[in-house]
Amino acid sequence: MDRRHRPSPAFLAALALSGVAFLPGPAASARVPGPGDKPPAYQDAYEKGYAASADMCDKAPSFSYEESDSWDRKGWVDGYNAGHAAQC
Repeated sequence: MDRRHRPSPAFLAALALSGVAFLPGPAASARVPGPGDKPPAYQDAYEKGYAASADMCDKAPSFSYEESDSWDRKGWVDGYNAGHAAQC
């Protein structure tokens, strides 16, 4: 008998609900949570700020920026603030 093993519907449902991604791509490789509707400069700076916050837990818990600041500054500050809240 040639019997093929197929995943059960219950297993597939549990896998879908777990949020595990097996497909390569930007969503699977994302390391840092962040808003996706901002310019690339903001997103890059957000990741840097988020990562930096782990090494700066002894610093201020949050920073601010002016409306006129660049996307780079806004991204880093938002990333730092989110990272500090999550990691420290």
